[in-house]
This record gives sequence, structure tokens and C-alpha cells, in this order.
Amino acid sequence: MSEETTNILNITSSAENQTEPQYNNPTEEPISSPNNDFEKQHGTMALILLAALFGFQFLILYWKSKHYRSFQAVTLVGLWLIPMYFFGLQAHFWRFLSIWVLYSIANSWVLYLASRKPLDHQTPRLVYKWFSVVYKVSYAIGITGYTIIMLYFFGFVQLFYSGTDGFELGAILLSYGLYFGVLGRDFVEICTDRMASTLGYYNKDGFPRRHLRADICAICGVAASRSNTTNDNEKVDQNHVFQLACKHVFHDECIRGWCLIGKKDICPYCKEKVDLKEFKTNPWDTQQQLYLSLLDGVRYLVVWQPVIFAVVQLAYTLFGLE
Repeated sequence: MSEETTNILNITSSAENQTEPQYNNPTEEPISSPNNDFEKQHGTMALILLAALFGFQFLILYWKSKHYRSFQAVTLVGLWLIPMYFFGLQAHFWRFLSIWVLYSIANSWVLYLASRKPLDHQTPRLVYKWFSVVYKVSYAIGITGYTIIMLYFFGFVQLFYSGTDGFELGAILLSYGLYFGVLGRDFVEICTDRMASTLGYYNKDGFPRRHLRADICAICGVAASRSNTTNDNEKVDQNHVFQLACKHVFHDECIRGWCLIGKKDICPYCKEKVDLKEFKTNPWDTQQQLYLSLLDGVRYLVVWQPVIFAVVQLAYTLFGLE
């Protein structure tokens, strides 16, 4: 074998020896280890989040079905104070805070009237009128904001205006409409139970304390007709009388406030189911029912969603997840 051939073989052998450690280098295996750790960590965090979301759903439903009054009270307090703290005090949204303060003052006065004993016969109508106005105004504001957002979404506004101020206005109006709409709905439910219990014709958990005479409105306590009254000085309001399927008679404003505003689907005296379709006299009432269903979803997002995320964040901290 020639000297040149020997040199070539030596060079080839040394090259193989130099390249071989590059394929068998044990230090290359742990390179993917940090990525695997991150994937496992993120998977654990996702499982905790999903478990919290589904678990809280069952807990909330169980609490609501077994202890509705405490659930209602906690939800109302959270709905009333949580946005005020985060958006008003923390984020310095002074416009929202000002509207919230004015609404709270007016609402407190209405709650005061609804809790008086004895209850004035005009108070139920006043309460339902107030919350009806709140609902209609919030509904109009919410629909206006939603319309503005949709016009931006489909590009109609961009044909005439290139700024984003209008979109922000739409988002603000929609938020205000939804928040104050659901807040008013929860407050009027408490007022409804309170006023009906004060009159004595309604008891949520048992039998009424008073016997309902014929043609007496069980919501305001005023006679709806003079046909069965023996006292000429007794207050009578014969305007717009409505009779339910159970034959109990109510003033139209009272029973509409009880069912549509106060979220009740039963007769306040005998607790027989009331068909709410009887009150849908306008073609837009169906859309308003959909809006009321949306308000129930807003209640969950405003009150319980922050609680769920706070619990999840606490779990991440305890398990050392980032």
C-alpha cells in the first residue's frame, strides 16, 4: 500500500472519529426538557381553569336552588359594588362613578318607600314605574350602543368616518345599558317580595296572612271594582283591570309590574302559574324577552367571573404555576 493511500485512510478515520461524537453527544438530549416542562405546566393550568369554570357552574346552580335568598343577596351586593370598585375607584372612570352614585341615591329612596309599614297603596305602582323607566332607558341605551358597534363591524361607518371614537362610544353605551339594566332587575325583585309580604296577600314560603276579598288587587291592596265593596269611602281604582286564569283580579299596571318587571310568573295570592304571553301586546315584546335573557348572562359575567378567576389565580400561586 502506497504512502498516499495510507494518509488518505488516516485522514478519513480521524474525520469519522471527530464527527461521531456529534451524533452521540449526551448533552443534546436535555435541550427539549424545558419545553416539555412548559407544556406540562400550561396543560395543568388549563385543567385547573376548566375545572374551576365547570365546578363553579354546579356550585352556583346548587346554591341558587337550595338557598335562593342568600344567593340573591350576595349576587346583588357583588353586582352593585364590584364594578364601582374596579371601574370607578381603581380605573378612575369618573363618569361611570358619577352615574352610579346618582342611580344609587335614587334607588335607595325607592327601596326605602318599598320597605315602609304600613305600605302606601301607591307605592307598588311607583316602584314598578321607576324600575320600568330604568329598564326602558337602559334598553334603549344598550340597543343604541349595539347598533353603533354593528355599523362599525360591517364597515358602514368607515365609509364616512375613519376614526374609532364612535366605536368606543358604542361600547360604552352598550356596557351602561347592560349593567344598569341587570342591576335594576335585581333590585326590583327584592322590592316586589318585600311589598307583597307587607300587604299580607303573598307569602313566598307558605300561606298568605290575609284573606283576599273579591275584586281586591293583591299587589297594591286597593279594590279594582265597587261591585263587592260595602264601604263607600274605600279606595277604588277601576282603570285597566286584568283578570288572570285563576279568576283573581288585578290592576293592569300592578300585574304587569309584578310579572314583567318583578320577574314573577305566578299569581301573588294563589301562586298559580301565569302565562306571560298574555302580556305581550306589542310586537317588540319578544325582542325584549331576549334582552332580559341577555341580562341574566351579564349578571354571571360581572359578579361570578371575577371570583372564578381570582380562585384560579390563587390555585396557580399555591402550585407554583406561572
